[in-house]
Parts: sequence; C-alpha cells; structure tokens
Amino acid sequence: MGLEGRGVSSIDDVRIESVETEGKVSLFKGRARVSGVEVRFSGIAVYTIGGPTVGIELDEDSRLSLAAMGVSGEAIDELLGELTRRIVEGDLILAGEKRVRGQPL
Repeated sequence: MGLEGRGVSSIDDVRIESVETEGKVSLFKGRARVSGVEVRFSGIAVYTIGGPTVGIELDEDSRLSLAAMGVSGEAIDELLGELTRRIVEGDLILAGEKRVRGQPL
C-alpha cells in the first residue's frame, strides 16, 4: 500500500530553506506540504564517491501534526524516504540562506 492509503494524499512544495556546508558535509533545514499540512524537517548530506548520503528527520511538531491526522509511524517513515529521494534527485526548490564555511563567498 502506498502513502495515499496511509493518510498521506500528496507531497508538494519541497523546499530547502537553509544550507550550511563545510567540506563534504551539508546541514540543511526545509519544509514540505504533506496532504495540505506544512511539515518541517532538518537533515544532513554527506558527499561521497558513490554520490550523496542523505538523512532527514521531521521536527517534533510536524510529527505530532501528522500523527493527529492519523498517519502511522510506518507511513511517516515512508514519507521520510520519499522526501529523501526527492532531495537526492533534486526534486525541490532551493530557497533561503546558503553558507559555505571555510571558503570566501
């Protein structure tokens, strides 16, 4: 069963709002619209020879909002997987502040 059958009807408007990079590691914060509700997340991307490794987590208020909508913990994990895929594939809007530490801008 896909996310649609688990209380998530759509994932839209994935945005990365801030990025801070040092070397091959980037920390980022963003938001997405999930079934009409804005959720916020933060994550890390590590750039390696095989491509980036990305990990994200929802902030606690977003996790609670989804749970109140009836979205199960398993569906939230699937949602995180889908958001991660979109970030890795560049299916997002990059907006906001970007800082590269250790390099002049």
